[in-house]
Amino acid sequence: MTGTSILVRIPTPLRRLTGGQGEVTAEGRTVQELLETLERQFPGVKERLYDEAGQLRRFVNIYINDEDIRFAQGLETTLKKGDEVSIVPAIAGGSSDVGARAEAINRPPLPPHPEPPRVDPLASKELIWPV
Repeated sequence: MTGTSILVRIPTPLRRLTGGQGEVTAEGRTVQELLETLERQFPGVKERLYDEAGQLRRFVNIYINDEDIRFAQGLETTLKKGDEVSIVPAIAGGSSDVGARAEAINRPPLPPHPEPPRVDPLASKELIWPV
């Protein structure tokens, strides 16, 4: 299964498996072969990228030269010399900082908002400010 040596950009959550490296090289003719090579070089990568059914996890995005493989041939997308592969985990909103969430929950309530202006139905859409 010798293929071309490809530069792979590793996301921060996986860098503990690569000894802190943000970029590594691996061989493969397809994205699938490249990921298998990564697993041999850095055991544990596969279980973080694939689900129990052996499919790439929904939140894992893989790009070849900034092109999403989902719009090519997926894991069977062919790699060529000079390609750069980026593994990018999808990012969801929210904070994992429990302290920040607790602080927000315990924060005093905001003062009441002043009453908004009303439209006088008898006037020609003039605003009446509360007194």
